[in-house]
Amino acid sequence: MNKLKQITCILPERIRRVIESEFSSGCIEFDRLTEIRIRVERPLMLMFNPGGERIYEQLRITPDDIAYMLQMITRYSMYAYQDNIRQGYVTISGGHRVGLLGQTMADRGRICGQKYISFMNIRVAHEVIGCADKLMDFICDGSFKNTLLISPPGCGKTTLLRDIVRHISYGKKCRPMKVALVDERSEIAACHLGIPQNDIGPRTDVMDMGLKAEGMLMLVRSMSPEVIAVDELGGREDMEAVRQIICCGCKVLASVHGYSIKDCYKRPELISLLGADGFERAVVISDRFGAGTIEEERKLE
Repeated sequence: MNKLKQITCILPERIRRVIESEFSSGCIEFDRLTEIRIRVERPLMLMFNPGGERIYEQLRITPDDIAYMLQMITRYSMYAYQDNIRQGYVTISGGHRVGLLGQTMADRGRICGQKYISFMNIRVAHEVIGCADKLMDFICDGSFKNTLLISPPGCGKTTLLRDIVRHISYGKKCRPMKVALVDERSEIAACHLGIPQNDIGPRTDVMDMGLKAEGMLMLVRSMSPEVIAVDELGGREDMEAVRQIICCGCKVLASVHGYSIKDCYKRPELISLLGADGFERAVVISDRFGAGTIEEERKLE
């Protein structure tokens, strides 16, 4: 199934027809599509990179459209996907992430679920083979260096991380290395029934849908990796897991949300990991000239 079909198969027929017609006619390039915005009582909207959008005023989203899509992305088992809905997203085949938003339900000050889903955002995953080519000499200076990718949401850090994993696993620009990947949202390897749909290299093992901190430590014990890769580090537990992994002699490739290296130094849980005993390379990414624009490369030794 091609990438477009992976997305349109979860859409109601009237929306599917419009989108497939646009792409088949050549009016829109799929490689530029970044998001499909679905909002009840509002028009369908497509977002593109570099910045741009297309609004279909004649195509208003109805509650029935949302209900149909929920059934499709949960495979007619809403109960089985309750935890995903609570977290606000479901990842579908191909690594495309469908964001979900409605009325939240709270218990003891924490979100425990959502109901009346009225807003959806399909974030389109693109596998860009070779996007990390120019970066590899910097992060593999003699040997692979612990590397932190810094980027705001939607600027291509996951795509770049995936391609770095591929390079390391194949041994391009550095010796071939065993990689263990914690793919918490099934976006990097895009596993379907446990099998990666994206090219992540022959020496890469994947923990699909695993929690980051616990998953990283489990992989050290079970798969004897030389490099562990993880997307979007969050709180103190993630940082402590990274610290333990580095102490074990394993290398780390990770990403974090931010706009600059300066932002990272403002985070107390992260600052102690920046330098010779932690992340040795930092790469700042933006979408200034399109997703994956490398703004800065810095050695942190």
